[in-house]
Amino acid sequence: MTQTHRLTRPSIPLVLGILALLLAFCFKGVVTAPPSIAETLATTGFDTKTALGRLTRILGDERPHPVDSPANDLVRERILSEIKNLGYTPEVRDDFACRGSKRFGGMSCARVRNILFRAGPSGSGAALVAAHYDSVPAGPGAGDDGAGVAATLEIAARLVGRTLTKPVIFLLTDGEEVGLLGATSFVRKDPWAKDVAFAINMEARGTGGPAIMFQTSAPNGRDIGALTTKPVRTIANSMAADIYRTLPNDTDATEFLGKGYDVVNFAFINPVARYHTPLDSLAHLEHGSVGHMGGAALAALEGYLAAKPSASGAEAHVIYSDVLGRFMLVLPVAAGYGLLGFGLLAALFAYVRSGPKGAVRALIAPLVAVIIAGGVGFGGLWLIDQMRSESQWWSATPMAGRLLVYSCGLLGALLALWLCRGVSAARVLAGAWIWVTGLFLGLSIVSPGSMILAAPAAGVAAIGFVWMGLKPQIKGFSVTFGLASALVLLIFILPALDFAEVGLGFGLGWAFGALGALLTLCALAPVWRPETKMAGASLMTVLVVGGALGWTALASAYSPEIPRSLNVQHWHGGERDNAWVLGPGDEAAPDAMQVIAPFKLASLKYSDSKLVHAPAPVPSGAPVPARIDIFSESKTAAGRKIKLRVLAPGADEVVLSIPKEAQVRTLIGGADGQAGTVTFDGTQGLGLRCVGRSCIQWDLEVTLGQTPAPWTIHAILRGLGPEATPLVKARPPWASPVQGGDKRVTNQSQKV
Repeated sequence: MTQTHRLTRPSIPLVLGILALLLAFCFKGVVTAPPSIAETLATTGFDTKTALGRLTRILGDERPHPVDSPANDLVRERILSEIKNLGYTPEVRDDFACRGSKRFGGMSCARVRNILFRAGPSGSGAALVAAHYDSVPAGPGAGDDGAGVAATLEIAARLVGRTLTKPVIFLLTDGEEVGLLGATSFVRKDPWAKDVAFAINMEARGTGGPAIMFQTSAPNGRDIGALTTKPVRTIANSMAADIYRTLPNDTDATEFLGKGYDVVNFAFINPVARYHTPLDSLAHLEHGSVGHMGGAALAALEGYLAAKPSASGAEAHVIYSDVLGRFMLVLPVAAGYGLLGFGLLAALFAYVRSGPKGAVRALIAPLVAVIIAGGVGFGGLWLIDQMRSESQWWSATPMAGRLLVYSCGLLGALLALWLCRGVSAARVLAGAWIWVTGLFLGLSIVSPGSMILAAPAAGVAAIGFVWMGLKPQIKGFSVTFGLASALVLLIFILPALDFAEVGLGFGLGWAFGALGALLTLCALAPVWRPETKMAGASLMTVLVVGGALGWTALASAYSPEIPRSLNVQHWHGGERDNAWVLGPGDEAAPDAMQVIAPFKLASLKYSDSKLVHAPAPVPSGAPVPARIDIFSESKTAAGRKIKLRVLAPGADEVVLSIPKEAQVRTLIGGADGQAGTVTFDGTQGLGLRCVGRSCIQWDLEVTLGQTPAPWTIHAILRGLGPEATPLVKARPPWASPVQGGDKRVTNQSQKV
């Protein structure tokens, strides 16, 4: 006789679990909000109000202050005054520096003036506390990196009058925004660089949010040891550090790591839309974020100062994560493998012991959940991309994107549970954990640090699975340990998902939904029953997906507080080569600007890519065309060796675009050849950039192929002439200059 299961309505715990999970996925950022400035002062001694008072005086009228500009001179003088008021004697290191690489295809140069001072004894083993004080041309840099400057000075203030056992060097670099040039100059030439053992760097990619410690050296045992010596609310996980190591992004910490220092790197990153814009201002800077970063950096410094030298000298490699921003969990890498392996074996044991029914369905259910969530999410996001012209439609309304992708995740999990009707809940739960532990063991191949997100939960689940396998008749184990392990899993993974959304946006949001489906399955399986009807819950979830899709289709992509990045450039290259150019990116011109000029996405002379542009008049006050003078040329086995001088009178910046046909093999920056050397393989096009007043006369030495090739020279002057006034006025309030800002560009081609 065949046994049948009578289907029942979803239980109250299941319904509540569905609602709770959807809320948790959508509002997960709440748990990692920065502490109040009062809490930071009480726990770390960092005085945020005093730090912000200094920053207000330093920024003055908040005009942008890029490297080697009169505005940056004023900021530097104010910083020096603040340092002297603390009782220190600052020094300024003046250098013309260049930095480049084959990876980025070029070189950047500028005259930089680093500010340094120190506390404690002389000698080696010093801690370096670093930030940069230059801004981009488009914004005042209150967050990036005024917050770091303010934190550095307040940390210095905390050390006044103390007897230190180790030296502390304070470094405020110049020229970070144009290629880490101040940090490059420091590690290459500064006599104090050899004294440093441990570096703390502070950055920002927005104006608020929690301060995240996102980068360490490798191995990282001493770095994390310094950070966890004193209790402090730190946001960090080792998977983020692994991922950042693979990205093309750089901060000054890149140069410190190259010098062999132990490093911890802090930044707050929300909202990214204000990064490098006029909204990176004191009015928008969140005080709690400045305090959080400064307090965490101060705690790391105190931890390093208190640390005793290791007897073995060997540094451990650890995995780590904060727990809801309250404390740090640190484990040896081996423990991560052990917990995940134990969890996988225990889940397999419980799976086998759960009876004969549904062996295949329970094992493929997690894969089904992931495929449905990822597929529906991908389809929804593709549909939105077809409906909307904005490249980042989620910027001003990220909650719409969250609701869409995670409701897709919920739908995938519910349909997977429907597939498992009649199968024991213990087997479904074990099947989900087989996939979770297998996924993170697989990820550990490329990111060992990722194990910290699942290993603690796997350990909890493993205990329950062992008991479930040994005592299958006791039903309570699957509920108790299932819910406990799911809670631990969500505590570690949800904050990491939140930071991934902020940093990456929802262009790949379907992947977030797919992971959400697997997490949801782990959380719902303990309270699910094989006889539960899933049609109603699934239908409601489909309606939520549809509502979220409608919301994302109609919601505002940008706002005055979360703007679209939109620069206006006035290109000049002769009587018939004048154009308005909008950027960055290829998003269409706003309607109001389209009325002023007929913008279109098309090829444009002096550019290798298509640009949004329109015909323009001859610009007034444009920089005169730059030119290249060749001093000497000789032929060698490696090719032609040329010493040349770029002359760009009146320009704020000059850029050289060199085609791959030039076959450049070596670039040496500066008249004396000491500013920096980069080697290439002669097969790629290159971009060379010099920023600031000192670049009106720029000397280079180049080794390149035997055949002359046309170089394009772009002379750049910040700001626009009066003929651009109607176009600038037509720029909507929800759009803002970014990075290099509005500018006039004179283009010239010259064969070299």
